[in-house]
Amino acid sequence: MDHRPHQDHDIDNGTHDSNPAYFSDVERQHNHQRILLHPPLTSSTRSTAFLDGLRGLAALFVFIQHFIGRYDGNVHEQGFGQDGSYYLASLPFLRILFSGGSASVAIFFVLSGYVLSKSPLTLALNGNPNACATSLASATIRRPLRLYIPTLNVALAFALLLHAPFSLVPSLPWRQPKSNIFAELANWLDASLHFFNPFRTHGSDQAWYTYNIVAWTIPIELKGSMLIYVLTGIYAFSGIPQLASLTLLAVTVVVLLQIGKWTMACFIAGLIISVVDVHALDAAFLARRSTRRAQALITHAAFFVGYFLLCLPAHDGHPSFARDTPGYHHLALLTPRAYDRNQYYRYWHSWGAVLLLYAALRIRWLQAFLGTRPLRYLGRVSFMLYLVHLPVLAVMGDRVARALGQVYVKSEPSRWDYRVRVPDFGPVGMSSRCVLGFGVVLPVALVVSEFGTRVLDMPSVRFGKKLVSRMALDREGAGRKAVDGDGFGLAERPVHGTMTS
Repeated sequence: MDHRPHQDHDIDNGTHDSNPAYFSDVERQHNHQRILLHPPLTSSTRSTAFLDGLRGLAALFVFIQHFIGRYDGNVHEQGFGQDGSYYLASLPFLRILFSGGSASVAIFFVLSGYVLSKSPLTLALNGNPNACATSLASATIRRPLRLYIPTLNVALAFALLLHAPFSLVPSLPWRQPKSNIFAELANWLDASLHFFNPFRTHGSDQAWYTYNIVAWTIPIELKGSMLIYVLTGIYAFSGIPQLASLTLLAVTVVVLLQIGKWTMACFIAGLIISVVDVHALDAAFLARRSTRRAQALITHAAFFVGYFLLCLPAHDGHPSFARDTPGYHHLALLTPRAYDRNQYYRYWHSWGAVLLLYAALRIRWLQAFLGTRPLRYLGRVSFMLYLVHLPVLAVMGDRVARALGQVYVKSEPSRWDYRVRVPDFGPVGMSSRCVLGFGVVLPVALVVSEFGTRVLDMPSVRFGKKLVSRMALDREGAGRKAVDGDGFGLAERPVHGTMTS
């Protein structure tokens, strides 16, 4: 999300303005090199609209991981070569498409740290400290509303659906309906008050919010957001030398990752990348010490290493998935002991997300891919897709699979069994039934996500804006773009209504 006061160009239009302070006229003539790597533009001239696509792709990975297990029993989550298993869907660099949900969460958190800090840092750099302070104060007020209004309403809708006629929502292992709808509403309120208490511990290995079990990330988003606002304010107003500030932040990230606090480490790492981008620190450093080709090699190396780390096999309770997989064995052994058998993959996924975001902000062909319209649309609805995909799968996922003939031998009979039985053939994760089921369920999930974006997501933005406007915290004259975007696609829209990232 581009929160700068002025945006000169977008990657989709193919234009590019080099910074003469860093590059000679001869270098600018090498167009074949420019396609590999963005010149280190200042933050006021570089668009990051493609980050919508990265968010959308990550949200899609979460959906796929939760969808696909019904068709292959999650055997695709094994490592490629683990115990003699060589599934195409487990192949490094390809496996993230089928089992990238855990990696996507790390990407969300790093993205949040980046986009939440970018706008106030730019305001401070442009000599507008008052607007920077107002921006941070405004975002601090709007952020809880922005995160919790859609989340609580999706959970409330699911609570009501549990009592819909014709058993619309089947029996679920983690959520059994109460005796009546009034008891359900009382339970929803009680569960929500307890779960979304910001002073309790949250995580995928902690107690679930049973009305939407993926919502464990939302309180972490709130805590991480507040941390970023505080650290951004300290960086902008404390007067601590830049090198000392970045060193302290980098050491903090390393320490947090070593002691198992990977969530906050991801947020702070995003803040560091934002500082580097706003001040073009790496651009100046690399321009003095390396050629454009060397810069391209460095950036692409960061991308492929990050991509490889994000593909580390991840399955709760099964660290052997990584430890027994060629290429990941030694990485698994180097994982700090602070990560137990249910969280062993978080360490390397966090490093992978940091490297991926750094590279994505600098590789032009990757930005062109992420900036395509389908991916940017996914980015627009990514927050709601994340929130509604499990309720949609609860209603449709098992029934569609059964109708196509995917019925487990020991499962209870259902009136949906074999309604349109389809022969099952093809590789694991890409079999005929899986592909057909995906083609049925995903469009429904996108329709529900679009509806949720219009009736919950966008109204929550407008409500937050109206509230801070009445408090005289609407940042007049500062470009009218808020800092309320995050890794889940929670971008504020500019006043003219077009989508930026």
